[in-house]
Amino acid sequence: MIEDVHSIDIGEGVPLVFQHGLTANANQITKLLSPVRGMKLLTIDCPGHGFSILPEAYQPSFDRYADDVLRNLDRHNIDKAVFGGLSMGSGIAMNIALRYPERVMGLVLLRPAWLDKSKPENLNILIEALPYMSRPDGQVDFEELSSFKDLCIDLPDVGKSILGIFGSHQQEGLPTVIDSMVLDRPFLSLEDLVKIDVPTLILANDDDPLHPFYMGADIQKSIKGSQLEKITSRYIDGEKYASDVRSSVSEFISQFKK
Repeated sequence: MIEDVHSIDIGEGVPLVFQHGLTANANQITKLLSPVRGMKLLTIDCPGHGFSILPEAYQPSFDRYADDVLRNLDRHNIDKAVFGGLSMGSGIAMNIALRYPERVMGLVLLRPAWLDKSKPENLNILIEALPYMSRPDGQVDFEELSSFKDLCIDLPDVGKSILGIFGSHQQEGLPTVIDSMVLDRPFLSLEDLVKIDVPTLILANDDDPLHPFYMGADIQKSIKGSQLEKITSRYIDGEKYASDVRSSVSEFISQFKK
């Protein structure tokens, strides 16, 4: 039921529906984008994240999350919007653009982490973490894995980000969410993206093993007329990353202002 999904809307202007990444929540987005003027930011906690409880019979998927996002938009009586998202959220945005093109004015894809293959290699570390998430000392044991240590050698903040899955704020059903979403895909083939015919901004970065730059580049090649910008990795300079994102999104949104 949509009334059980936690939602946030901030500001006035061009409607931007922007979704969080896997294991994060709506606060990730409001913290990043709420200073951008001239837009109405709408976002929800996808079920199993934040304050949106994962119902027992609910099967997380890109299709299901996309439908939840649109139902929230309907609550606000908004027919069309710019859609976007971070990581998993960018996959949700592309899913919506392909399944409900009449609702989409534009796309903002930030650090995409999925293409057209389930279980992308860049997210294998999350699958490795699943057996440890239910153990009393699971985080300690997980940190001893060579695969986790290798990720942290040059970019220790990557490790800190991954360890957020063990946080006390996470829901009990998070392992189900991770398993379901990593094994899903937002669209069937990169060739499907040629059907997208709206202004599209793709923001990608180097120095980010969870969100590799090539994914943004592959999407840019597939969406006609899309724009790819390289931004600073949050794992290198968090403040510069946030500044880059806000500046790029603000400029992109300005084309839709009346």
